[in-house]
Amino acid sequence: MSRIVKNTAYTLIIPVFVLVLFILLTSINGISLFGNHGHVLTFVRSTVVIAFTAWALGLNLDSGRFDFSIGSVSLLSSLIGAKLAVTYDLSPGMMFVLIALTGMLLGLVSGLAYITLKLPPLILSLGITLIYEAFTFVITGGEGLLISTNLSLVKLSSLENLLWMAGAGLVLMIFLANFTGFGYNLRALQHGQKIAVHTGVNEKRNAVACYMLAGLLMGVVGSINITTRGSASVVLNFSSISLMFTAFLPLFLGGFIGRYSEEKLGIFLGSVTSAIITLGFVRLDVSSQMQSLFNAIILLLFLVYLNNENKVKELVFLKERSRMNRASARSN
Repeated sequence: MSRIVKNTAYTLIIPVFVLVLFILLTSINGISLFGNHGHVLTFVRSTVVIAFTAWALGLNLDSGRFDFSIGSVSLLSSLIGAKLAVTYDLSPGMMFVLIALTGMLLGLVSGLAYITLKLPPLILSLGITLIYEAFTFVITGGEGLLISTNLSLVKLSSLENLLWMAGAGLVLMIFLANFTGFGYNLRALQHGQKIAVHTGVNEKRNAVACYMLAGLLMGVVGSINITTRGSASVVLNFSSISLMFTAFLPLFLGGFIGRYSEEKLGIFLGSVTSAIITLGFVRLDVSSQMQSLFNAIILLLFLVYLNNENKVKELVFLKERSRMNRASARSN
């Protein structure tokens, strides 16, 4: 029981601390962190988008495959699915399924290219990014896509639907990671690829599955983004890569939190933390440039701590032992 309480405390301490901090900061400035329904909707939407992006990025990153193409997968899948929905007057649910399946298909193409061309993942993902970005220009004639006039489609990103997406995504990721052969093989490859392959794990099949699952997740992100904005613009010259950088802080936070609970849950709580930070900066009227700077500083400080964690623990231990020795000497 004491271990459960301890792990629960360590799991929740970062998001709770950040939440309390920004509640205090906004209160000092005479405002409320969650002032109205729109702020709650923004927080939930940011959490879902960041969580799905972090899960998608982590699938390949943890296996040594840095995938720059997830942003372009999100944009291209949303353009294709939304264009089909507008053309054939489909329901929001059908559009959501189309975008998610298109993202999975684009992920499959990336995975097959990886195992066929045998190029370094970094170089391959940059090439895939340029190709997918070019297709966003081709299929829309360079004009992008406007769906804000179709009120039924933009209702897809309602608060209720976002909560359903968050719950379903969390359950799916925890289930796949802990209760399937895919998750078992993925962990085996992450902790010793050569040994795992020698014991019969099919690395190529697992890599393709990772790309497909990442594409599915980014398709969900694309459906949220396009229905929230009511439109999607074409991008070129690696402009879609910026979406990926929103996932780094929750990904590393999730790795730390996951030590005391579960990795996918940790990433979700890291996403909640990032969403609180983003909303807090917006409510405090911090400019986007300063937000980027503060987020980079927070990420840097956290990485410094992770790289020197053992040294910090050793210093704390030595300080505590010195205090106990002094207390023992005084008592004698």
